[in-house]
Amino acid sequence: MKCLCVFLLLLSGIISKCLGAFPIITYTSAAGKINIGNQAAIYADTNQTYTIHQILSGTPKRIYSSAMPNLGLSNHVYWATFNFVNISPEKLILKFNQPLLNEVTLYRADGKTLSEVTYSEKNVFFSRKYYYPFYAFDMNAGMGDTITYVLKFKSNEPIIFDVDIATESVIEKGELQQELLIGIFIGIIFVMFFYNLFIYFTVLDSSYLAYVFYIFCIGLSQITIPGYGFKYIWPTAPEFNDLSLILFATLATIFGIEFVKIFLKTKQHAPNLHKLFSLFEIIFSGILILYFADKKILAFTALQLLTFGLSVCIIVTAIKIIHMGYRPAIFFLSAWLVLLLGSCIFIGKDFGLVPYNFFTAHSMQIGSALEVTLLSLALADRINILKKEKETSQALALNALQQNEMIITNQNTILEKKVAERTKEIEQANNALYKALSELEKAETWLMHTEKEISPDASNAIPLKRETDDIFDLLTKYEMHAPSDNPQGKIIPLNTSHSTLDYSSIKEEIEQLLSGIEDGATRTAAVVKGLRVFSPLNDTDLKRICVTENINSVLTELHAEIAETINLTKNFSPLPQIECFPAKLNEVFINIINNALYAIKAKKDRADKGMLLISTYSDTKKIFISFKDNGIGMTDEVKAKIFEPFFTTKDIGNSSGLGMSVSLSIISDHNGTIELNTEYGKGTEVIITLPVNYTS
Repeated sequence: MKCLCVFLLLLSGIISKCLGAFPIITYTSAAGKINIGNQAAIYADTNQTYTIHQILSGTPKRIYSSAMPNLGLSNHVYWATFNFVNISPEKLILKFNQPLLNEVTLYRADGKTLSEVTYSEKNVFFSRKYYYPFYAFDMNAGMGDTITYVLKFKSNEPIIFDVDIATESVIEKGELQQELLIGIFIGIIFVMFFYNLFIYFTVLDSSYLAYVFYIFCIGLSQITIPGYGFKYIWPTAPEFNDLSLILFATLATIFGIEFVKIFLKTKQHAPNLHKLFSLFEIIFSGILILYFADKKILAFTALQLLTFGLSVCIIVTAIKIIHMGYRPAIFFLSAWLVLLLGSCIFIGKDFGLVPYNFFTAHSMQIGSALEVTLLSLALADRINILKKEKETSQALALNALQQNEMIITNQNTILEKKVAERTKEIEQANNALYKALSELEKAETWLMHTEKEISPDASNAIPLKRETDDIFDLLTKYEMHAPSDNPQGKIIPLNTSHSTLDYSSIKEEIEQLLSGIEDGATRTAAVVKGLRVFSPLNDTDLKRICVTENINSVLTELHAEIAETINLTKNFSPLPQIECFPAKLNEVFINIINNALYAIKAKKDRADKGMLLISTYSDTKKIFISFKDNGIGMTDEVKAKIFEPFFTTKDIGNSSGLGMSVSLSIISDHNGTIELNTEYGKGTEVIITLPVNYTS
């Protein structure tokens, strides 16, 4: 067997000399796995016009020195050619570690026949012979065979020419390792996804919702790159597989920007950068428009460049906000630097800036896993910050409540003191009111008694003068008609007595006295009549009266106070009689006239006597009574409170503060109104309106 291997090696050298056009790759059992990246001749068909026969005829090609040549991002069709000698008995498989190729074809030329096998992204996943996420072909190279292979491939994503030749067992082992790594990544993504989703439903913070969508999209984009999305999630949707990478990468970026805006509070801390992030969201949305407009390569290039620019912008924003003292930005910056490092390595690999190897090929998955973990810790720390802020706010609220409680306690004490003072004032007013009521009751009783005594005497005293006049007339007639034959002795004493008494002087004096008695009796009768009108004994009886008589009665009662310093003018028009409770109306008139007298006397700068004008007039249904004075008047504040119970402008004890309140109540009971026209310093006019017919 050893001799056979040596022979085959010598044979491959001879063939290499003879063929010369293409590099020869020799596989031995000890090789295990051969990477042909720097052993195949690669030609870029920029116009996509070459055929397999032109390639086999010796078209100039390039052999790269790199083990995994980076062919970049373009719309070229690439041809990779190599001669292969198999000196092992193993069944060999060629695998192309680029799951996102649009189409790949393996041509096999053994000098006699030309065969080809083609796989395309337009085919469902299960149309492949081997169910690997990458493309795999049978080489059909027996032991000792020398065959020319040509790979034709194209892609809308950056191409790394990473092609291995190995046995099926070696490939299976590598695939298991790859799936283990992807499984760990998916596990981390799942844990972070459900953890943050649970927290979102617990605290209902919008930053968690944006982060959940970000994790979901970043996870799908990272399993799309190695081909596991097409293998396990949408194997029967090849059109979606072509869209999936740029779709999920774009959505992950947009949700990531939204998370940055919410988490770092850019609207509050950096408003200009907040607007820039919103502009980035619009631009990234435009990448999808480019893709659907069949500008796939341009869309992918824009995605990579914009992602790099966005990463730099996010780092600058985080640093700025850290300087403002916002602690969560520290955790955010740490997580984002890890992702940025992974992104830079991954993009640098696509542009040939870093070598292609296992770490660089999976740098995005590794960086994404670390980033979502660190950001979850940042969100958890944010909960602690919110908890501390809540405790601080609760302490402040408690302190405010305690201060409010103290203020309320003090206010209650002050209020209780004021209530006690006001209660005392009300009690004093009530006592004064009870005293006045008691005196009024006594006066009423005395008036009733006096009326009973005076009424018959007054009515009898008026005819007294007439009866005396009759006596004088009788005496005069007696003198004139006395008989002449009377004895002289009897007449002389009478004449002597008549001349001695000065009869005419006595008569004149008696006439003066009787005239005074007559005047006094007349005035007494007027007073009694007024008392009968004013008396509240019939307060519950509804009567039809002439209001002017009641006003005159009230003025008679207040004559002494009015006559001192006030000119009273009465302008009474004829009024119809009205239905009312007379005693109650009298109480209203007294209250209003007393207030007018007080207002007139309160005007200290008065140079002349006060003036009180009382007028009455009527229409068909109502009568109007006006009390107009030139007293001190009222301010707007006093006018607003004048009808409130216990409100008074007089000293405590001089007034109960109920007069105008009671008056308003009485007039309202009569379906009437009281109108005030007043100006401070000039006087007040009170106009009472009463209906002619009372309606309950």
